[in-house]
Amino acid sequence: MVDIRFKKSNIITGIFLCTAFIVLLLFIFYTSSNSYAPILIFLICITLHILYFHKIKFWIDHKNGRPGLSIEQLGILNNTADTAIFIPWEEIQSFESGFFRAQNQIFINVRNEKKYDQVKRTTYLTALNTIGRLFRSKPDLLWIDVDVLAISEQQLLTLLRSRLDKNDRHG
Repeated sequence: MVDIRFKKSNIITGIFLCTAFIVLLLFIFYTSSNSYAPILIFLICITLHILYFHKIKFWIDHKNGRPGLSIEQLGILNNTADTAIFIPWEEIQSFESGFFRAQNQIFINVRNEKKYDQVKRTTYLTALNTIGRLFRSKPDLLWIDVDVLAISEQQLLTLLRSRLDKNDRHG
């Protein structure tokens, strides 16, 4: 089993940037005319979501010693999404580099993508996922956010692909 830890400096930077952006938006909100209020409130809500589900959650996981990604005998456990997800090797077809929310993302290409759009989540995250499916072609739980991990994208791709090849050879 290989555990890949969260990268503390990237998480702290993300928390700082989100917080600074919220402060800036609040300043603009209080000093501007009312015509900007709806968009500013919307941006504040989105930033609060990112701050909590994609930054503070990672910080808490990091502090509790939980790895960002676990490569295990039976599959991989991805803790870089808003909901932790275990994906068995038998379901994984390949790993692809790509862009989802940020740079340095790895997509886990599985046999049945729809299964990962139906994973049980909180009511809030289920509602967001339902809306999100209208605007994306691939389930969000199948993306590994390499930006928050203590490994480079190329190193992780090499590690995942070699483990997948090993699993394919040994059945």
